[in-house]
Amino acid sequence: MLKRLNKRFLCFVMLLVSSLMTANVIAAVIEKPAKNITTLNLEPLNIAVASNFKVAALDIARQFTEQFAIEVNISSASTATLYQQILRGAPFDLFLSADQKHVQLLIDANKTAQQLGFIYAQGRLVFWQPALNHQPTLDDFITFQDRLAIANPRFAPYGIAAQQALTFTEKWQMQPYVKGNNINQAFQFVASKSVAAGLVSYAAVIQKQQTHYVLIPLQWHQPITQYGVIINAQKNQQAELFKHFLLSSTIQKQIAQQGYN
Repeated sequence: MLKRLNKRFLCFVMLLVSSLMTANVIAAVIEKPAKNITTLNLEPLNIAVASNFKVAALDIARQFTEQFAIEVNISSASTATLYQQILRGAPFDLFLSADQKHVQLLIDANKTAQQLGFIYAQGRLVFWQPALNHQPTLDDFITFQDRLAIANPRFAPYGIAAQQALTFTEKWQMQPYVKGNNINQAFQFVASKSVAAGLVSYAAVIQKQQTHYVLIPLQWHQPITQYGVIINAQKNQQAELFKHFLLSSTIQKQIAQQGYN
């Protein structure tokens, strides 16, 4: 019994020391990146990104590479698709999900390098009807009866939010839909004029400089709180560096300007 306790205590101490060393290295690199960058493994980071955050992630990755000389490869798909890929052993170092659920599922399955995720953004949903001859209102959304583009709730947190908003307004059972595999595909259905309107991400209409949309009230669906988690312990230091960069005030301001809370 005593040996077992001693072994557990030793593991705890080793983990604590490792965490402190990583934190010290990250702090040193952030403070003086040019001088201390050689303390990190400079292999590229492979990051799995929920489709709604792809445009923002590519821009953030570019800035990160310019500052720290670490290449970043972005792979984008629906949150559920990326989750399944990570479960099957896809070589990602960091996962930026569109929800907390799939991050926690990976933690519970021992597929992550850390036991806690982190919030990096909160998404918003909009009703977008680009061909309308006036700025859409919530009444326009409620009375809209044609086919509506949404992300598939089976795969995408934005699809779940869309379903909840439609259920709140008592439209879910009677509204005809076109379901995209992810929120970007739902946006494309509307942009290509395959359908007249859709429930799409606020970030997409901001980034594409679109008009004729109205924000869906937050009270109509659960928050789209987007979580990240480090997957690969072998690249923990550079993944932590990217995490700190992502959560920095400068980058968070940029994220807010791109349609996130």
